[in-house]
Amino acid sequence: MILLTRLYICEDMTKARWGKNIGNEKLSAVFAKKCICDFLDLEESESSVFFEYNNYGKPLIKNIYNADGSNIDISLHFSLSHSENMIICAVSCFNIGADCQKKNIYNINNCRKIAKRFYTEEENKFLDTHKNALEYINNFFEIWVKKEAYIKYTGKGLAEGLKSFSVADNISGQRNYYKDVTFRKIKITGCEDFFVFLCCGENNKDIPEIIMQ
Repeated sequence: MILLTRLYICEDMTKARWGKNIGNEKLSAVFAKKCICDFLDLEESESSVFFEYNNYGKPLIKNIYNADGSNIDISLHFSLSHSENMIICAVSCFNIGADCQKKNIYNINNCRKIAKRFYTEEENKFLDTHKNALEYINNFFEIWVKKEAYIKYTGKGLAEGLKSFSVADNISGQRNYYKDVTFRKIKITGCEDFFVFLCCGENNKDIPEIIMQ
């Protein structure tokens, strides 16, 4: 079976061995390179990965070189996210968006203020159907992470406008799709306070392989 997508998860990047003695490089760049090399079964110490950025600041793979200097001609995509000490990186043969977020707001009124500012009317109506504070807060975070994963998928970042699309409504509830993309919730044992979602296109709906780092 051809591997299409892997999701690499590091629960605490401050304690990870791969994050030691990296000099001036950013932890996120080091992690991305590590994950890309693993995906391609390359020796990390003998390979080079170079990035570029689109007009909205989304990192893209520019070139990947073998130890002998030859260019690896492959279309590969990745998406990074971190929250608190967790960092994740989705690597795929197709476009993908990934986001993680720790539940760090436990007051329903604070969540409601943010939702009124950044969420659509449909999403707010859905949230308001939950009178239980815990249900409201959990759904608030699921919506947030789905939206972040989607704008990473499109590559437009916040320029996409969080109010320009809805991932929930008061009729169907939370949606696992939007237009031609699918949202996949990833559950991590022992990290129940973290919400993780992947945003994938129609050609990339297989269950990703999860790799803990």
